[in-house]
Amino acid sequence: MSGAGAGEERLRDLAISKHDREASAFEEEYGSREASGHRSTAFLLGREKIDRLLADRLSDLPAGARVLDAGCGTGHQVADLVAAGYSAVGVEPAVEMRTRAGALNPGVEVVDGSITDLPFEDASFDAVIALEVLRYLPRSDNLAAYREMRRILRPGGLLFVTMVNRWAIDGYALWEAVASRRSITADGPTRAHCEFVTPGGARRDLLEHGFRDVETHGRLLLPLRWAYKVHLGLGRAAAAVLDPVDDLLSRVPGTAGLAGHLIVVARAGDQGAG
Repeated sequence: MSGAGAGEERLRDLAISKHDREASAFEEEYGSREASGHRSTAFLLGREKIDRLLADRLSDLPAGARVLDAGCGTGHQVADLVAAGYSAVGVEPAVEMRTRAGALNPGVEVVDGSITDLPFEDASFDAVIALEVLRYLPRSDNLAAYREMRRILRPGGLLFVTMVNRWAIDGYALWEAVASRRSITADGPTRAHCEFVTPGGARRDLLEHGFRDVETHGRLLLPLRWAYKVHLGLGRAAAAVLDPVDDLLSRVPGTAGLAGHLIVVARAGDQGAG
């Protein structure tokens, strides 16, 4: 295997092992949604904003539409899709995550697999979502994932993915660069990769891979996540006041590339495009 290939495989392994280790934490976060509310943690705050836009875009699909959650984690998003009336399928490479997803969704197809090599037939889904998945993979894997997601989508099918902005005003790229540098050992990196993009770059890549009608949306523009990192109570207090303001600011044209979450929505072009 080439040095580049070995390096990419290591990054994939780091991403999978990270999610295996954190499976119980993710499950606890999701489990606290109803009791504590979406402003109780930084994770739930961001996820609620993503989920709102996702529900809006999925509402155009007919009842029973087949939707793939690529990188479904603990399966809570799959459960939400099923509850909304869609025919949901999950794919997840991390064993601990996949086991919990299957237990949460009895009778629902949750399978082992990677977003870069999806185990499904061509044009077999009406929509594919990938929430906080592509961020852990290097650019070459992101491009492979675009090809795979385009392949399994029916013409006109919906793509909904989240990514990480390179120029987010919360400075996350700088923090990640320092943390990643400190994690490098003689054997290579020990910290899971974070891939940063820009709205324009994501749009160009998707258009080149057979997608059309590409939209980019920013969510969590204000640096509220840092308030949670300083103290959970501070984060909750700040979000109680600033969350509605953040929602308004995030919809101002031109701010998508400055937000903590970059959401990209597109449609699959005709077969053979790209």
